[in-house]
Amino acid sequence: MKKTDMLVNMLASDIKNKDILEVACGTADFSVSATRIANRVSCIDLDDSRLNNLVEHNRVTFQIMDAAKMAYADNTFDTIVIYNSLFHIRMQWDDIEKECKRVLKNKGTIYVVGTWKLDTNLMEELFGDNAFWRDGFLIARIVNI
Repeated sequence: MKKTDMLVNMLASDIKNKDILEVACGTADFSVSATRIANRVSCIDLDDSRLNNLVEHNRVTFQIMDAAKMAYADNTFDTIVIYNSLFHIRMQWDDIEKECKRVLKNKGTIYVVGTWKLDTNLMEELFGDNAFWRDGFLIARIVNI
């Protein structure tokens, strides 16, 4: 089983039949795995060079977009996932977190997930005890109130 499939299973209660956004998606492996149970999966990144053939995947919508200035309407997504990319967006984290909360529905959830040392070290620094380890994933859960 792929790591992203394991993660989807862990987060299933916040993904199943929901509208999902993956921020800073890179290769969009998480987005592709989420299509198994999500209602709709969107993903964004500043660059599409790592996407391979994702643009041909009929269950994932990809857009080149700055996560700090998203073109989505307020309250668009049920769940937002930032998977193995916090280190890359760290300089804009405050703006990205604010923007994620804007496009997230009330009581929706943002998951910041890391498996790479660069991400997990930063997550421990940013989220402290609000980040927890589960099956090789460090997970920080932010609920939009």
